[in-house]
Amino acid sequence: MEESYIHAYEYEKNVNPKLKDIPITEKNIKDCDYGITPIDLSENYSVDYKSTSPNLLASFVKIKANLDFDKDFLNATSHFFFVISGTCKILSNSQNFEISSGDIFICPFSHSLTLNNNSDSDVLLYYINDSPLLNYMGSIPCKRTFQPAIYSKDFILTKLKELANPHNNRKGILLSNKDTEKLGINTITPILWSLYNELPPKTSQRPHKHNSVALDLCIVSEEPENIYTLIGNKVDSENNIIDPIKINWKQGGMFVTPPGLWHSHHNTGETCAYVLPIQDAGLLLYQRILGIVLL
Repeated sequence: MEESYIHAYEYEKNVNPKLKDIPITEKNIKDCDYGITPIDLSENYSVDYKSTSPNLLASFVKIKANLDFDKDFLNATSHFFFVISGTCKILSNSQNFEISSGDIFICPFSHSLTLNNNSDSDVLLYYINDSPLLNYMGSIPCKRTFQPAIYSKDFILTKLKELANPHNNRKGILLSNKDTEKLGINTITPILWSLYNELPPKTSQRPHKHNSVALDLCIVSEEPENIYTLIGNKVDSENNIIDPIKINWKQGGMFVTPPGLWHSHHNTGETCAYVLPIQDAGLLLYQRILGIVLL
């Protein structure tokens, strides 16, 4: 090994290296072409593979007929699909699954993934996997750590009605299964965490923050001018975010909430709104470093 390859750094000056900030980013499926459109922020991480956050890749998928996923998307332990509209069949690990508008489908690593459009119109999907985590480690998956599952729209909305406490400021449910319950993390896969969050009219959900990156999908937002998230570094003595950036909820759109920033959700309109944040919080909970702070 050439000595020019190795280096050393003084501890106190270099123990907290300055990394590039993760930018607040927005993308809407209406602006995407057919096929898979990754939300790629890899330049911020100095890597040569597609990545939305350090551990996750979010994409929009728009299909007319059939779509086969290439190897760049298959190197993942967790695949997550939310159906924005349409009906399709997914072939994964020689099993067929049919999902429709409002459904969520998860599956572990697969040697092939094929989507078949079974509707008369385009199928629109929000798709997240943990391929950046595997690519960062130079690894490939070898064990399926959870079972494929469908969370139907009816199941989600029924559980939201049953479980969301009307007296709580946050009205949402975390989706889970028996495999993640064994780990004690109660997330949708061992890596991915999924919150189905309701934002009623004339409501503000107080600031909170966490160490994971949130990849938020706006499921329902009929009044985008009145429904929004505020994001900022600090809060004042009354728990209001100081000098926030405002992100309006646009139906069919996603936005990236960076780690460690305060963010609050607001609905000044007359209709209920729903957002679906996906995070790598399953991994961070298992590592005991998620650090959620609620005000």
